[in-house]
Amino acid sequence: MDINTEKRLDEIGRKLDDLHNKISNQENREKYKPIFIVVLILSAILIFFVLIGVVSFFTG
Repeated sequence: MDINTEKRLDEIGRKLDDLHNKISNQENREKYKPIFIVVLILSAILIFFVLIGVVSFFTG
């Protein structure tokens, strides 16, 4: 094998590794997506109640 072929194979190997990393990261995100949605909803409810408390505090 000449040097160019070896370089090309190394480059292809690196690209395959990058692709595999992207796919595994995407799978991890999909796995935790429901948890993030629940946390987002709970934090929105909490902010809503805090705003109601602040408004009722200032209006007496």
